[in-house]
Amino acid sequence: MPSLSLQQRLFKEIRKRIPKHSSMELEMGRVLGKPFLEILEIINYQKELSLNDAKKLADHFGLSIDRLTEFQPSVVPFRFKALDYNLHSLRDYFYAVLSELRSVDGWGPRKLIYAANDFPVFTLFQFPELAAFKLYFWGRTIYDLPVFRDRPFSLKEIDKINLQLGERAWRQYLKMPSIEIWSSDIVGQVLKQIFHAWKYGYFREKEDALLVCDQVNLLLDHIRLQAEQGRKFHPDNYPPKRENYQLYYNEVSISNNTILFSSEDIDVAFILQNALNYLVTDNPAFCLKTEAWLSTMIEKSTLISIHNEGLRNNFFDSLKENVTFVKERISIS
Repeated sequence: MPSLSLQQRLFKEIRKRIPKHSSMELEMGRVLGKPFLEILEIINYQKELSLNDAKKLADHFGLSIDRLTEFQPSVVPFRFKALDYNLHSLRDYFYAVLSELRSVDGWGPRKLIYAANDFPVFTLFQFPELAAFKLYFWGRTIYDLPVFRDRPFSLKEIDKINLQLGERAWRQYLKMPSIEIWSSDIVGQVLKQIFHAWKYGYFREKEDALLVCDQVNLLLDHIRLQAEQGRKFHPDNYPPKRENYQLYYNEVSISNNTILFSSEDIDVAFILQNALNYLVTDNPAFCLKTEAWLSTMIEKSTLISIHNEGLRNNFFDSLKENVTFVKERISIS
């Protein structure tokens, strides 16, 4: 059974993760399946928490027992979510992302900072054909999913379930005030992927390759409009009344996709790896370092949402010129 000091640290971390509309007694009772009075005794340290129950709570709330007993700042525990190289795992991945976002949504007031070296994964699902292509490309080239291995990409065969799950995750993301940091390389990844796929016969029809390029342009137009208004919204809906979106332009290429969720009680950092895999931790030392790095990135970047209309238009026009160049190469090849 855990020591009293460990039990106290465990409960302290659990309290940070309890949704504002719920209570610790209710959430722990659901996880442990114990009566209300017994849960009260455990919370008030009148009854010892078993090691098995401590592990159940830690797993449910995304905590590490090792972390609670380890104070070396150089040792940082992460949870790792990876695809298992099958199509079912792709759906499990989206369920996991949706669960992460819903958990964050229960923290009360929070914000998100996203340093992006590729289109933020949430934004892709505003445009289904683009999202379908990206999932196909990652599935075929990075994860070698058998279902994609010998099958060309066709917009007539889109997996709608994955897109629906992705859109649900994106709608959760829309709720959160966000700061994004982009560089001029932001379209480089997807344009290389589109041209590579066309060059090596991954597209069944040339029209599909051109349509995916058009979807990149539509996404850029929408992000430009969000930046102009300082608000995130669905392309088919009106913008919200309050400002909730800041976009920064950084002249230097951003090394990796890093996301930091912050609230009054807790910070959580996500590091995206190999396209869709991600590492996540709420280790205070790591989150503090991540926040410091992101703050430095913001200080060295230029705000192009609401302000700096000229720079904003130049930035997006330049990105769209890259898309036009790739479209022309596909058209004549």
